[in-house]
Amino acid sequence: MVILALMAVLLWARFPDFFEYPNSRVIEPYGDGYKVYAVMEYHARYDTSCTYYQGMNYPYGEHVIPADAQPLISNAIKFISTHFVDITGYTRGILHFSLLLSILLCALFLFRIFFRLDMPVWWAVAVAVGVTFLSPQLHRLVSHYGLSHASALAMVLYLLLRLDENKSWRASAWIALVVLCFSMLHFYFFAILAFFLSFYFLASFLWRPRWRKIPRYAFHYSIQVLLPLAFFYLWMYHGDPAEDRTGQPWGFFVFHSIWEGVFTSLYQPHFQWVDEQVIKIESVQYEGTAYIGLVAALGSLFLLVRWMAGLFRRPIVRAGGAHNGYLNKIFWAALILLLFSFGYPFTIPGLEWLLDYAGPVRQFRSVGRFNWAFYYVINIIVFAELWSWAKGKPWRTGIAVAALALLWFEAWNSINAVKIDLDEVPELQPGNRYSEIEGINYNEFQAILTVPYFNVGSDNIWFHGEGEIVPRSLALSTQTGLPTTSAMLTRTPLGQTLRQVQLILEPYRRPAILDDFPNDKPLLLMLANYQYDQQKGRYQHLVEGTQLLYETPAYRLFRLPLGLFEERIGARVREIVHTLDTDTLSLFSHGAFLSRDSNRTFFYESFDSLAAGQYYRGGGAKRGAAGDGVVVFDGAIPGQAAQGWYTFSVWMYLGEDLRARSEAQILEYLPEGEQEVFQQRFHVYGHVQALDDNGWGLLEFRFIPQRADSRIRFAIRNEELNGKPLYLDELLIRQEIDQVYQRGAGFVWMNNRWFPLEGVD
Repeated sequence: MVILALMAVLLWARFPDFFEYPNSRVIEPYGDGYKVYAVMEYHARYDTSCTYYQGMNYPYGEHVIPADAQPLISNAIKFISTHFVDITGYTRGILHFSLLLSILLCALFLFRIFFRLDMPVWWAVAVAVGVTFLSPQLHRLVSHYGLSHASALAMVLYLLLRLDENKSWRASAWIALVVLCFSMLHFYFFAILAFFLSFYFLASFLWRPRWRKIPRYAFHYSIQVLLPLAFFYLWMYHGDPAEDRTGQPWGFFVFHSIWEGVFTSLYQPHFQWVDEQVIKIESVQYEGTAYIGLVAALGSLFLLVRWMAGLFRRPIVRAGGAHNGYLNKIFWAALILLLFSFGYPFTIPGLEWLLDYAGPVRQFRSVGRFNWAFYYVINIIVFAELWSWAKGKPWRTGIAVAALALLWFEAWNSINAVKIDLDEVPELQPGNRYSEIEGINYNEFQAILTVPYFNVGSDNIWFHGEGEIVPRSLALSTQTGLPTTSAMLTRTPLGQTLRQVQLILEPYRRPAILDDFPNDKPLLLMLANYQYDQQKGRYQHLVEGTQLLYETPAYRLFRLPLGLFEERIGARVREIVHTLDTDTLSLFSHGAFLSRDSNRTFFYESFDSLAAGQYYRGGGAKRGAAGDGVVVFDGAIPGQAAQGWYTFSVWMYLGEDLRARSEAQILEYLPEGEQEVFQQRFHVYGHVQALDDNGWGLLEFRFIPQRADSRIRFAIRNEELNGKPLYLDELLIRQEIDQVYQRGAGFVWMNNRWFPLEGVD
């Protein structure tokens, strides 16, 4: 009871907002954090299934696990609200208190571990509290709420201790339940816990190898890991209609840990001093940070030196008495996970190619999180060793207490280093809610379309939410029940993403997603005024023909009938036809093309003579090995002018995983010796202007040649495609102020966009 009372007081002192405004305020009023609130509440309030979340990526939705709906909590809220009393309006408060409860349980189970290791109550309480508040998971409270449930590893470590004591299947059943429950808060817990348990059983066998123990290990492992794995496979993957989720999420070579992220922390004043006065400490990517504390760091060094001095003849951990074997086994399991959190062996220079053969490991974008196990394990071991060394000797006990004080000092600095208080969101307060706007019948719409658009999750194409559009649109969604076509999800199928993006790109083809909509109701267009004004050229077509319903200085709401998408394409074609028919005096002929410059200042290449497995038009395309790069153009632009804007446009096949993650390079150089003059690099996914229904996308890049006598090399490469070819077609390079046209049999063409005339009035 002492640990519970102390933790309750400390949690109230550190998180007073959680008790004062549990349901009316939020930790993060934007981005990933606000998304979690919205997803959980929408799922609990509106979804008819406990398995699928329909609030984003309309009309497809997503499974509740990758949607970050925390189904353990949101489905519990849904069940209670459906069968007893509606508590969906208290979802935010329930989430907040679940986070505090998990912190409390972390301390409780750490205490129980220390107590069972024969430490006195005062020592066990003090260490458990310090280790809990120093935990790297508490920094996830700023936005990654599922990951910040800190008790997962503490529970598993305690239950493994009990299993080591009694070998009972009940301990394994409890571990399976913990794995299952925490995986339904965030699925990374399944990976972290399953890997840790796997290496624990490997270490158990190697500790005292006995082949007759294999069946027992297999029995417990099957309960702890394979049963939850079977459940998630059947629930999430078996029968999943989407077969085009990315096989290699972006981030493995970015979101990993380094030694500095584990053994140093710039949140601590002593390391700040070292960084400023002694040596610059290498900055650590956020996902790789898991500072173990100075006591544990020095203790780790001591354990290593002692082990080496003993010529490796004795175990590296000597404390624990009857539980010494348990401490050594969890040490080696955690150490392996620590090395994996560094991305080893894949991040070792020259071995990056191994990731191509790593199978499911490629799915782990943020391997840095796997160092959390080492954080808890090394602190348990070091403080167990410290007490074993100090007990019964007053002067040693004094040193141990000083180490304990250092732990608390660092825990205090760590938990106060990040902003974890609650902010007010005006749209969540009575009188300011979107559902209270008069004159709008939300039942007349089927979904929300946002400007700026956001779509994150396919790991191929990124539209990051800008400004307040994410929290505003998600608040509108949870208050009205309208889903959004936008998405902030995980592993979204590429095909669905391309159909979604086609909806907001320039009018070119009738968006295929319209055929997937269940009805003909209009969309509710939500427009953030400031961000729209900054990029009006990109989104202005979405507003054309709509009906303004409501406006404030911050945002506007419009009715967008589905028929407008086809009408805009027709209007665009009619405008081109009208220009070709009537504007003959200002258009000059250049072979099959017309342009507004009397001199030919553009370059066009159809690539029709080149055989390729994929092509956009004409029967041919430029094909080349993705890793080597495909040179689309290398030469001088006709009539090249210095310091003038040029548009490089080319069609590229984007209908397969990873292709949109290619990189384009425009290099300007002098012919003599290929001396570089200027170059620019571009992410392909950020320069898609139009999409056709066949997976081909029009890319456009703006470039300013510095000289008139230089040459230009335009190339696209992708080192992630592992030898697969890139397909590029229909190259056009033109001065930005020029317009290039073509009229053919049954089509018109303008600036590398071609429109069939069939069906156009």
